[in-house]
Amino acid sequence: MIRVIIILFLLTSTVSSEENCKYSAVGEIVDQKIVNLKETYECKEDDNFFVKFLTHEEYHYAFTTVFFTLLEAL
Repeated sequence: MIRVIIILFLLTSTVSSEENCKYSAVGEIVDQKIVNLKETYECKEDDNFFVKFLTHEEYHYAFTTVFFTLLEAL
């Protein structure tokens, strides 16, 4: 049960939509009317801790240590 809680905690992450979002709109004005309006709204989410732990360089040694410790326990 504790393992499930830990895994769910590591796999979930909060999203703050205002900090990492970017809005842009492009259009043409013809006869004082907007035509061909294209709006884009892009948000970039931060990786959760589990993904960071597996992929980022700063956790390289910690991941290697955990991996070999678990491998040795088997």
